[in-house]
Amino acid sequence: MGMKGFIRIIFTLFFWFFCSHGFSLDSIAIDESEGSSGKYVLMPNVRKQTIWGIGFEIQSDAIGSGNLGLPDKRIAVPHDLVQSERDRLARDMLKGFRYCRIAGGLYWRGLDADQKNLQPRWQGQLQEIRQMLDLAGIEGVSLEYWSPAPFWKANLKYFGDGRDDKYNTLRCFGPGFLHDPVYAGDTARFLKDFADACVRDVQTLENAGINVSMWGMQNEPHVSTTYSSCKYFKPENYVKAYTATASAIRSYDSSILLISDTEINGFPSMIATGMNDPETARLVDAYVVHTIGWDSEKVIPVHMRIREELPYRQWFQNEYEYLQGGTSPERCLNTVQHIMNSFQLAENPTWFWLHALKPYQNEEARGYSLGLWKSMIEKSTIELKPDDPLADKLNSLKEGHWIYNDFNWNAVGSFVKHMPWDCVALGVIEEQYNGDARIFAYMKPNGKRVIVVSNRSGKPYTFQIQTQLQNAQWQGYRYSPFERGEDCLGLRLGKKTGSELTTLLPHLTWEFWVEQ
Repeated sequence: MGMKGFIRIIFTLFFWFFCSHGFSLDSIAIDESEGSSGKYVLMPNVRKQTIWGIGFEIQSDAIGSGNLGLPDKRIAVPHDLVQSERDRLARDMLKGFRYCRIAGGLYWRGLDADQKNLQPRWQGQLQEIRQMLDLAGIEGVSLEYWSPAPFWKANLKYFGDGRDDKYNTLRCFGPGFLHDPVYAGDTARFLKDFADACVRDVQTLENAGINVSMWGMQNEPHVSTTYSSCKYFKPENYVKAYTATASAIRSYDSSILLISDTEINGFPSMIATGMNDPETARLVDAYVVHTIGWDSEKVIPVHMRIREELPYRQWFQNEYEYLQGGTSPERCLNTVQHIMNSFQLAENPTWFWLHALKPYQNEEARGYSLGLWKSMIEKSTIELKPDDPLADKLNSLKEGHWIYNDFNWNAVGSFVKHMPWDCVALGVIEEQYNGDARIFAYMKPNGKRVIVVSNRSGKPYTFQIQTQLQNAQWQGYRYSPFERGEDCLGLRLGKKTGSELTTLLPHLTWEFWVEQ
């Protein structure tokens, strides 16, 4: 594990000990007349991890409704928006994010003549993405393959024929590789060529003016789907391929963060099998997992398992959305608290939402997106229900225009607008842990502290917080699933002064208290 990882676990357990054994905050009077309450202490000088910023994914090419298939139509962002809406997307929604996730082989899936390398699928595709990123001020992309280019696959195509398609894998791990017409069973030569192709894909983005900040070899390497995918049936095959490709990326540009392995079970079990090999371990900069739509409380067991079973690396999730059932006010608060727990309890350095925009005619759009757009290319066949909270906006939406998907955007957008890049998480002591009333604290690069509190307890909840900052003045901003304030900055509350900050939150609300 290493001394640094050991110290971090001891530090975490130290705080949990005080939280669970009644650390005294008797100097604060509690008013129990308005629901329940809790006592907290901000540790303003206890600095934890740096929070780099928040990420999102972009649907820069088409996918079938319900994630079924890869349509030829160019139903993509920003391509399928009129220019004014492209600009509004970049300036109003995306400004403040740090990273954009690019799905190699899926939402970026054009090919060269040999089908060995990714290229734009239409003229100007990468320029459209670059202009969006530049206008929004995004630092760089996280390039992760859903599938490598077809030449490298045993089935010579992007997608599989069911979950157990044994040919939907890398060519060198597929049936009959010993008699492969190009490689004749030479796995080492194949992986060397495949690694070189991965480097060329990075170079293609960079030549288009798109900075690559992170790189991952395979999204969800344990699955085969009818959209772009590549299944690694054996962990040792994944480790072998990752070591070859990540080594090539590291040699090309050591500043690119190498991530592994984005499995959907909340634990990087494939790369875990290789972490006892120094050659592989040196190529893993961060463990990355998927905890898609999980309850915010599950951040804790995911964190503890990674810390207990793996050598220390920072970890984070890079795909959060709701697969089924759309979104709701309750899910809005769950998203808020998932972000809070990820930064406060798991010490994650970043957090990714899935899609900035989805075409609203896709059945998965509500649970996946921060906003919804009306395609100029494909007409919608969805009938909106009268009680749909977005019905009026969608009925009046013009082609090539977009609206906010409020329940998702209000949650994620509140952090994007209040958390500049490279904030530092601060220590907080909770007298009694409450999974439905959460607290998160950080310091902005300008040295000012921010305290975030949230309530999904079903009744009003009072936070009694000792800030240990005697002369501090705090400005509050409140959010709910239905209200985000102007420019997503929240509803402005009254100021509070002194070392004791008390605030009463209604059910399904959260607040940012910003030191002035």
